[in-house]
Amino acid sequence: MHKSLLKNNHTNLLMLYFFLRSIPLTLTMKRITLLLIMFILYFIGCSSVSPPAIIDDYRCYPDAVYLFRHAEKQKIKGEKNPELTKKGFLRANALADSLALIQNGVIFSSEYARTQQTASFLAEKWEVDINIHTASDPEGQIEKVMDLCNKTILISGHSNTIPALIKLFGFKEEVVIDDDQYGDLFMFTWPNGSLQLSLKRIGE
Repeated sequence: MHKSLLKNNHTNLLMLYFFLRSIPLTLTMKRITLLLIMFILYFIGCSSVSPPAIIDDYRCYPDAVYLFRHAEKQKIKGEKNPELTKKGFLRANALADSLALIQNGVIFSSEYARTQQTASFLAEKWEVDINIHTASDPEGQIEKVMDLCNKTILISGHSNTIPALIKLFGFKEEVVIDDDQYGDLFMFTWPNGSLQLSLKRIGE
């Protein structure tokens, strides 16, 4: 479109030039004035034609992002940072078994014991450290994850932070995790750059 408009401008300019050449020499000053007007209009026309925008649609996404609420926790009155129960450790081990064969893995957990313990078995299998990211900063968590091109990421979170992260990833439908609901493994992938969410059950 840009080239065709420039071509039309050149054509119109030539037509106007030859027309002005046909004007008698006695009208020289008028011809000069018309030529000046012609050039002004020509350059205004050129400046109004913007080059086509260059849009870079390429983006390197993570291979997959897994979101998992911590496994069953102990219920101790007054305890604000409880550890996992025996059943919780079994579920954490089941999570590790289900993702053990994945390579290029990165693990994030909140600062609480229950989320770190949930991710600990997988960290051993992947032979990686657990990256701590505060539960109160979901936006920052998303930024860190989306910078990990071609990596597989596990985020060990909570019943309130996992739905918030799912929403921030761009999933439109509301996701609710009840207080006694455990074992849901959410997986985000980007086939052909399009967001896709799937769900898998872990443990009994």
